[in-house]
Amino acid sequence: MTTLPDARLLNPLVVSGLLAAALCAAAGLAVPPPEDGATATLLERLVHNPFVLVIGFVGLWALVYGTIQLWATGTTQAGGLAGWLSGQGGGREVPMPADPTLAAGLFAERWDHLVARRMAPMSYAVWVLPLLGFIGTVIGISDAIGGLGTVFADGDRQEALESVLGALRFAFDTTFAGLVLVIPVMALSTWIDLVGDRARDRAIGARFGAPSAA
Repeated sequence: MTTLPDARLLNPLVVSGLLAAALCAAAGLAVPPPEDGATATLLERLVHNPFVLVIGFVGLWALVYGTIQLWATGTTQAGGLAGWLSGQGGGREVPMPADPTLAAGLFAERWDHLVARRMAPMSYAVWVLPLLGFIGTVIGISDAIGGLGTVFADGDRQEALESVLGALRFAFDTTFAGLVLVIPVMALSTWIDLVGDRARDRAIGARFGAPSAA
């Protein structure tokens, strides 16, 4: 039997979700709402757009989760606070064959399986963030198209035009937020993969005397 870092997801997901919610709330308090949507800055529009706030929450959740996993993966023993926060603490006992070569290969395979499980939320966020951005685009453009008729109708055309432009700003702001946030999430995922590979090779070398080619 040998011990592998565990892959429990509840603790890191809850902790990262709470921290992400706190960061979103802090941003809302730090940036005052715009007095006029037409003259609002990009930051004001993003922070006070409810749909962008959802996108930001998902992105921050993934970034905080990944940072916790990176911290625990980079430590020699994922115990104590790092192990509890990341869900890697305690370890998982797995049986190993007597042959060192087979044991090293099986160890690497089990390690990669647990890493893939821990990285599942990051992979999910990578494709959810752009999707949420494009959903916001569809909503905004639909609202804009729906208001185009009032622009050419009798009445206050200026107000109608502002409504259409506001819907278009909503559309493009959500796309911007989704695409921008996915970049650091993907970069952090790659970094975690690299650190995890080095940690796996160190663990194999310590247990079986040589790194595995698996």
